[in-house]
Parts: sequence; structure tokens; C-alpha cells
Amino acid sequence: MAGRDHDNLELTQPRGVILRRIFAMARPYAAYLAVGVVMGMVMSCLNLLRPYLVGSSITATLESLEGGQWTWQSVRPLVWRIILLATATAGAVGLGYANTMLMAHTRMKILTDFRRRIYGKILRQSFSYFDKQETGQLINRTIGDVNMLRMFYTMVLVQGSEIGLLIIGTMAAMFWIDPWVALVALPFVPIYAFAMVLFSKRIHPMFHDMRHEMDRSTQILSENVQGVQVVRAFGREPEEEKRYDQASSGILKRYMRLARNFAVYQPAVFYLGQLGLMSALAITSYRVMQGAIAIGVIYTVFRWSRMLTGNMRMIARMVGTLEHSLVSAERVFEILDAKTEVGTPKKPEPMPDGSGHVVFENVTFGYDDRPVLKDVNLDIPAGTNVALVGPTGSGKSTLIKLLPRFYDPKEGRIVIDGVDISTVQTERLRAEIGFVFQDTFLFSASLSENIAFGVPEAEKRAIEDVARRAGVEEFAATFEEGYDTAVGERGISLSGGQRQRVTIARALLVDPRILILDDATASVDATTERAIQDGLVEVMKDRTTFIIAHRITTVKLADLVLVMDEGRIVQQGTHTELLEQDGPYREFVRMQWQLGIDDEEVNL
Repeated sequence: MAGRDHDNLELTQPRGVILRRIFAMARPYAAYLAVGVVMGMVMSCLNLLRPYLVGSSITATLESLEGGQWTWQSVRPLVWRIILLATATAGAVGLGYANTMLMAHTRMKILTDFRRRIYGKILRQSFSYFDKQETGQLINRTIGDVNMLRMFYTMVLVQGSEIGLLIIGTMAAMFWIDPWVALVALPFVPIYAFAMVLFSKRIHPMFHDMRHEMDRSTQILSENVQGVQVVRAFGREPEEEKRYDQASSGILKRYMRLARNFAVYQPAVFYLGQLGLMSALAITSYRVMQGAIAIGVIYTVFRWSRMLTGNMRMIARMVGTLEHSLVSAERVFEILDAKTEVGTPKKPEPMPDGSGHVVFENVTFGYDDRPVLKDVNLDIPAGTNVALVGPTGSGKSTLIKLLPRFYDPKEGRIVIDGVDISTVQTERLRAEIGFVFQDTFLFSASLSENIAFGVPEAEKRAIEDVARRAGVEEFAATFEEGYDTAVGERGISLSGGQRQRVTIARALLVDPRILILDDATASVDATTERAIQDGLVEVMKDRTTFIIAHRITTVKLADLVLVMDEGRIVQQGTHTELLEQDGPYREFVRMQWQLGIDDEEVNL
């Protein structure tokens, strides 16, 4: 990142396209934003009126003193101006409060709606999308970039409209007061505009670079929080702190580069504003001495000039917000535009009734250009328990990931109970498949909530039934709060075997026709493994089950053993049949026995 060329960090889409898309996304909030713009414009008119009323009041006061005595006739113009001024001030204050509350509501509505939309898009992405994305980047875009995008609507659009009208109104009012004043004071405005255009082009790539550095910092933080046990186990705390410090220093470096540019730009804008203010005062004073305009106009022009220069400085600050918003919008659009490689067809076929008859027809698959499965053909009758064995990288996990369409085959097709799975609704397909992963992920919730994750509306009796069948009941009864016991983040308060039983119960509650066990007993001891296997025998009844196994004790539960190597099925048959053949399965069993993994003697 340190060597990144800022000049190459440009928007990949034209600025106009991004702006149109930003405005298109604002349609649901158009009414709120329109009311905010109108209120801002009314406030601008009132704010423009107030200096005029004060200036004319000064003139009226001086004129009333010319006679040497105040009468109602002489002070009436002053009184009416004071009443109008008080009314305009009260109106501006009231509108300011209403506008502040409206924009606060609008900001939070945009923020929550956009985050919900992006979160939904991320959740529905194919697994291949997450293979290429970093967690820190997704977090930053969902939180930081969406926050910057909503700033565009409430600050740049609404507040910018108010300020823009005020600037135009101020210029028009100066021409109305005296054209000579306007001609001297207003030439600084186009200089402002030209400076802002140059500045925006300069700072845009810097914002782009800073967002990339923030992604990197968040990614390091996310990795170390999730992998804190590994960091501590290897004593890597100092090195990881140093790595995070380097990422934070990268953010600071880019932020300071932006700060230096703003430190030069904003004083320059302020100096231009002061030149305009002094020029306006000078010409106004000269015109008063000529008798062309009233003396109170000096105050009016002074206030208008201050408003003009102040608003131009606010526009200058908004340039930074605008450029930051454009960068953030593009990053958000990259998520929203990402194509879902595995999706539901426009006219999905219904998922047929059945018991889980699975057919692989000439299935070939690979990750990018790396082939994993090659021309796989299988016909698995309903209710068959299938064990997949083979060395690491042989394609076992990939094969079962194709069943729920986590990925789609590059060639061939998969048929379940007579229907091509690519033609049915993805959610309906996955509702018929239960998963027990090797990574026993549990949520920060109660036991019952984790078990009912796939069926939130499940009754307590159904939850307790699957818990009993999966062996959860044994340890749940020892907890004071039973099934209402909170398990902590990722199930930290449970042992590995307990977590695995909860995941089995979670899969069972779905009552799937197909059950996938991805090395479900790999991370538990032999005693716990036997207890889980006893439960699995009950679980696998009348279901088509795919078991990825590295232990013979688990393989023996299967009706059919598939031996895989380099993406192909090189042997298939029952445990007994394969033992009678020379081949990789016989060698696999021999190694298990020699290592003492299987304590039952195998006749080789």
C-alpha cells in the first residue's frame, strides 16, 4: 500500500454516472429531502432579509433624529422594521429546529436502510464472492462508506442547496442595492469556483487511498480478534501490534497529506473572502459619501459580504465531503453491483417430493483456473449413507458444497429426486439439506435459539426432541437455565463435543431429506466421538447422508464409501468390499490401524 500511486486511484465510473446513481438511490427519501431543501431555502431568504432590515433600521433611526425630536410618525418605519426583524429571526429559529430534526431522522433512515440493503446483498452472495473479498473491506464499506454516502444527501444536497441559494440571493441583492457594489465585490466568486474545481481533482485520489488503508487496518483488527488464541499461543502479540501500528500509521500519513492540502486551501479561500469583504466595504463607503446610497447600506453590505464569504468557505469544506462521498459511493456500488454467481432462476421449478435420490452427471468444477472435480458421475439411492474419504485436497468438501449450490458446476449437472438443482429456488433447495460442519459455529444466543436457528418458529417440544436425539439433553440438564443457557460468542462456554452436538441438533430440526456431515467428529476425543456416532446412527435413518470422514469408525457407519483422489472417484463400494481390494482405501485403513486411530483390529 505504501507504494500506491495516488494518480491511479481514480473513479472507475464517470463522475456523472455515480452522481446519477446516488440521486437514484435517494428516491425513497425524496419527500424528506425535498422538504429539507425547501425549508433551507426559506431560511436562506429569511437570513438574507435580516441584514437588510437591520441596515434599513439604522437608516430609519438616523433619519428620525434629523428633526431633533422623536414622534410616532418619525419612528414608525423603525418600529415596523424591528417587528419584521423579530418575526424573521423567530421564523429562522423555528425552521432551523424543524429542519435539524427532519435531517436527523433522514440521516438515520438513510444510514440504516443502506446498511440493511448492503448487508442483505452480502448475505446472498455466492461463496465464490467471499473467496475473493476481505472481511475488513466488507465491514468498512458497510459501516464507514455508507456513513459517508449519507453525508452527501444531508450535507451536500440539502445544506448545499440552502447555501447555493443564499450565495445566488446575496449576489442578486447586491445588484439590487447598488450595481457598482456588486461589480466590485462579486468577481471573487468565480475565482472561488475555479479554486474548488482544482482542489477537488487534487484531493479525490487521496480519499481513495485513505479508504484503502482503512480497509487494511480493519482487516488486521478483524483477523487478530478472531485468531486471538493463535496469536497468544505463538507469542505474536508484539509483532501483531507492530503490524496494526504500521497500518494505523498508513492512515495517519494519508490523513496528514489531506490535512496539509486543506491547510493551504482553506486559508487561501479565507484570504480571497477577506479581499472581497474589504472591496465591498470600500466601494459601499465611497457610494455613501457620494450620496448614491443610504448610510445603513454599509451594514447591510458588510453582513451580506460576510455571509457570502462564510458560505463560500462552507462550500469549500463541502468539496472534501463531496469527493469523499463519491469514493465511498463507488465502493458501495461495487458491492451492490456484484453479480451473484449462484442464484434462483426467474421461473424456478418446484422442489419435488422425495427422499433424497442424488445423481451427479459428468460434474466438473474448479476454483478460478484450478480444477478440483473432474467428470464425477454418481447415482446415490435415497436413504443411502455415503462416506467420502481421500487425502487433503482430493475434492471431498467441494463435492458436498455443490449439493446446496454453494457453488455451481462448471460442467455437468446435479439432480435431486428427479429435478436439476439449478432450476429450483435456492432457499427451497437448502431447506431440504441439513449441515453439520467441522467448524462448529454457534451464535451468541441460548442453546434453544442456536438449535432453532434454521426453524425459528419451532416449538419447544420439537427443539427438545432433536436435542435428545443429538445428545444435547445430557449436558443441557446440568445447566441451571437449561436450554435457555447463553453459550457465549461462537459457543465459547461449551466444549468442542457439546458444540458439535448442538450443530447436529440444529441440522436435525430442519428435518432434511439430505444430511451433510463435514468431518463432524474430527475435533473431539474418542469417547465423545463414540457418543456422537451413537446419535448419528439415529440421525441418519431414512435420510441420504454424505459424511466426510478421516476415521474408520465414522466410515463404518456408511452404506457406500467413495474414495477420492485428485478430483476423481477412484474407488467405491462398502467398507468390507473395499478392504478386499488392493488400492488407496486398503492403504488408508492400514495407516489408521497402525497409528492406533481405529482400536478395532482389521483383518488385512
